[in-house]
Amino acid sequence: MTHEEFCALASEYGFKRVFFLAPEKYELGDNPHHLVADVKAEFPFTSSIAALVFPYSPFPEGERIPPYYLASNQAYHGMKALLKKLNELGIRAEKAEIPIRPALLKANIGAALRTGFLSIAPFGTRIVLMSIAVSELEPLQYEFNGKTYCAGCRKCIEACPAGAISESGVDFALCHRAFMETAAHPDHIRDCQSTYIGCEVCQRCCTMNAKLALSEPSSEVREAFDTERLIMGDASKARALVGKNMTSNGKLTAEAIAFAARDGEFKELILEQKNSQFEAVRDAVRYAKERFNRS
Repeated sequence: MTHEEFCALASEYGFKRVFFLAPEKYELGDNPHHLVADVKAEFPFTSSIAALVFPYSPFPEGERIPPYYLASNQAYHGMKALLKKLNELGIRAEKAEIPIRPALLKANIGAALRTGFLSIAPFGTRIVLMSIAVSELEPLQYEFNGKTYCAGCRKCIEACPAGAISESGVDFALCHRAFMETAAHPDHIRDCQSTYIGCEVCQRCCTMNAKLALSEPSSEVREAFDTERLIMGDASKARALVGKNMTSNGKLTAEAIAFAARDGEFKELILEQKNSQFEAVRDAVRYAKERFNRS
């Protein structure tokens, strides 16, 4: 199989760009998240790391359904199908999670933005990145484009609801992403969270994404993320669409309650959830009651 044939096959599963990186030893820092530090040691068959780029379309501003997590789940299942197909074709391949952003930058791929995101043309930051170890296909060389994109632009700094972005980058202790791995959120996050499971603000205002076409959530997705459905604790369809990793312990229900409270809706239904089995949901009801009492 050639590199071109690999790329054509990957495209069938939604991966519109593939970069072939040298398998190296990686510094994992203090938060490894099951990343692979030494690809060759763990996967001796590796000739290269295929960095897979799964682009997705952003939703219109104000939409609370998270396009990234829908795409991330699709990319995960696409990667599994791709691995199966590659192995059937005699190309040994296995999932190998590396610190992919620094690995791509080291290989002269993409542009590092002060938001912490990586922009890869023509998709901007609206991408899901995955990496697999593959046999037979050697690494390729990529030319650095030499461009700096954030100089002179302050859109994300001014837009960030948490004040987490400055000229020097992101303070991840303030960023909403730092609060998304648990179901319960502090009230100041609930007050300005923009989407389920996260925040879209800095990506929506980024000039790297300005020319991307918008799309609308499908009827299936809208049904799954129906506010009333989620408040009542029926999050099974939404979890199936975005994956279980980031949606456990009543997270989607708690977030739906916070969104509804901010909108002044579903008061009686929210109060009915006060005895939920999930602590995050009970705390979201407390938050909602305080919001309703102030209005």
